[in-house]
Amino acid sequence: MATKLRRSIEPRWVSWYIKNQYPDAEVRLRCPLGRIPVELKALHGPAKAARVYRPWRPEVDALVILPGALVLVEAKIQKYMDGLSKLPIYKALVPHTAELAVFSDRPVLMHLLLPVKIPWIMDIADDVGVEVYAVAPEWVLQIWEDRDKYWQPDARMKRAERKALLEKLGFR
Repeated sequence: MATKLRRSIEPRWVSWYIKNQYPDAEVRLRCPLGRIPVELKALHGPAKAARVYRPWRPEVDALVILPGALVLVEAKIQKYMDGLSKLPIYKALVPHTAELAVFSDRPVLMHLLLPVKIPWIMDIADDVGVEVYAVAPEWVLQIWEDRDKYWQPDARMKRAERKALLEKLGFR
């Protein structure tokens, strides 16, 4: 089985957003959240336990540390429900994250980045306390438009032609 190349769209997009919106703020990209098991801390010590347990901790795309608030940033080019539903969970995990205890007095804001305004997301976001920002650079919008066309007849026909050619050449 061949491996597929994967584009890291959302991390690059989040970095672009942070650079433009919070150029002077302290930022933690792919910030792990939640508590580390006491057993691991006892076995390895706090620092090594954090490294050992990192693969099992949820990560928010970015945590922006402002003087008066913490901002959780999640970007979704698709699967908007994932971003909308993850952010309140991430917010609930912040008080259980030892690395963030020093900021426990600050309110936690939740920002969801989307390439365009999605009506049903806009309708429900306020109800769950999420601020939605339809802001994206041109290259993200292009990827979003290309993905939106995936199931349209022209794109399906091009994929079928490509598959037939690959089979004819012996690659499938």
